[in-house]
Amino acid sequence: MPWVIKIGGSLYGSKHLEEWLDTLQALGSHQLVIVPGGGPFADLVRNTDQRFKLELEHAHHMAVLAMQQFGYLMASLCRELCLARDRKQIQACWDDGKTAIWEPHPLVSQQCELPKTWDVTSDSLAAWLAGYLSVTQLLFVKSSPLTLSEMPVDQLQKHGCVDPVLPELLADTKIAVHFLHKSKAREFEGLLGMDTP
Repeated sequence: MPWVIKIGGSLYGSKHLEEWLDTLQALGSHQLVIVPGGGPFADLVRNTDQRFKLELEHAHHMAVLAMQQFGYLMASLCRELCLARDRKQIQACWDDGKTAIWEPHPLVSQQCELPKTWDVTSDSLAAWLAGYLSVTQLLFVKSSPLTLSEMPVDQLQKHGCVDPVLPELLADTKIAVHFLHKSKAREFEGLLGMDTP
């Protein structure tokens, strides 16, 4: 069963980032696609926006490109991961038994109709990608200790753990949403129904 996995930008610089990438690479036969967060690349865009008062659409494109930069970093850290821009390329990665990393900007700029505001982050884009791919399993990997609880998405949103648009975007969908703390990479195998050694 395919999964969309959002790796939060807060994992940049964390010892857990490569642990997650190695885990997901090793599980490539399970049809996984990683959605990168923005990390420090998105922080730079936010700072630039605050300084220069960018057009909303321009800031949005820059933020999506920040996600793409983090994706390139992931691909450099784990060479067995497979960069992909759209459904066809993601499927090609899966056909090769590899976990994909989504390069979001081409598809988001051409087909995504979500608002181009700071309220729409990589969280909502991960949910959008799941819908685009007809994937029903969506995992968020976050640094917040709140993800260690079983708090529902709307409550996590109130605590700032996910973006404001995500709960509404997930409403009335068949997407099953899961959260794991950044330190719990090995637990993902359990979500896949595998025995952890």
